[in-house]
Amino acid sequence: MRRHLRMLGIFGATSLTALAMISTAQAQVAKQLSGQGGTSAVSAATATPMLPTLNAAPREALADAKMTLASPGKMRIVQGNAGPKVAMEAGAADDGTSIGTMNYGLNNLNTFYHYSDYLVSSKLRNDAPHRYTGWFVFTYPGGAQFRCTASLISKSIAVTAGHCVHQGGGGSSRFITSGTYYPAYRDGPSTTFGSASANYVVTTGGWANTGALDQGYDVGIVVLNKRAGTSQEIGTNTGWFGFCASNCLQNYWSLSQLGYPGNYYAGTKLTQGEHIERSDSRDYVYGSGMQGGSSGGPHVANIGALVDSSSSLGQWPYRNIVFGVTSWGYVDERLKIQGASSLSGPGNANNFTAMYNLACTRARALHGAASCSLL
Repeated sequence: MRRHLRMLGIFGATSLTALAMISTAQAQVAKQLSGQGGTSAVSAATATPMLPTLNAAPREALADAKMTLASPGKMRIVQGNAGPKVAMEAGAADDGTSIGTMNYGLNNLNTFYHYSDYLVSSKLRNDAPHRYTGWFVFTYPGGAQFRCTASLISKSIAVTAGHCVHQGGGGSSRFITSGTYYPAYRDGPSTTFGSASANYVVTTGGWANTGALDQGYDVGIVVLNKRAGTSQEIGTNTGWFGFCASNCLQNYWSLSQLGYPGNYYAGTKLTQGEHIERSDSRDYVYGSGMQGGSSGGPHVANIGALVDSSSSLGQWPYRNIVFGVTSWGYVDERLKIQGASSLSGPGNANNFTAMYNLACTRARALHGAASCSLL
């Protein structure tokens, strides 16, 4: 079985003018985009969904795909009834054609790679935490445009996949040339939250120097200019996710995946996946039906809001925390398995704290000290 990583993303028209590189192999690499404001000259309508694929499947993933639980016997399924079609409530929007019968993937049933993907309701578009996630449209050197998924983790800092800010390998010449972030994207940019162009991008030394997939370092950060047409930072009205800065690659973790995959609703609507994710010692691997366009989407622990009146909030009570970003998928789409790079990388090799501080320093220079706090 063969797999490959697909990359998602579109970047704008401004050019990167300055480069800062740390000498160690896994250190962060950054590039400044020219221009201090406005939107990039990109066409979101023509952007190509992108997701990289691996040519050889890691043996851990293939072995785990066969680690089934004891068979409960043949299932008996009783279908429900959707009921009659009724008029929509005032202010509600029609989500359009629903996703058909799910294909959970070759041999995925009753394994760790079983998953549940679903359309995020239109009523949640402008609600926290889903509004923190949106389209990121960018341009690679040479002019090819792509789109990824990205999410705010500060007022003007978004996290995405490394391949959404850098082509992978080859060093500084392979950074994107421009990009635009659209929070709460749904069938077009949100008129409530607008957009912001990219000013500065950061990725890991591992991704910039080698571009190898399933190695744990496909992580990128984007520092954004002010919201287009305003003097405000884009996250002032949206809010932003919390994030894991170290020891993020756990053996097993329950995470929610957000993304704009091109195979669901042509990538125009936010979709969500639920699954248990396991470490292959480099990345998280998990079941997913998402394809190109989902790259860079956040993997969030304890997504949403919950009021708990019990005296004990459990062993891990923190909510809406990003642990990783979607990175790759299989060439053989029947497998329905993806991988996500944790923010910190295996053994904290990505040094995400330094990556974030580099981005925060740039954001503070652009927007003032209140833009973010150094870690």
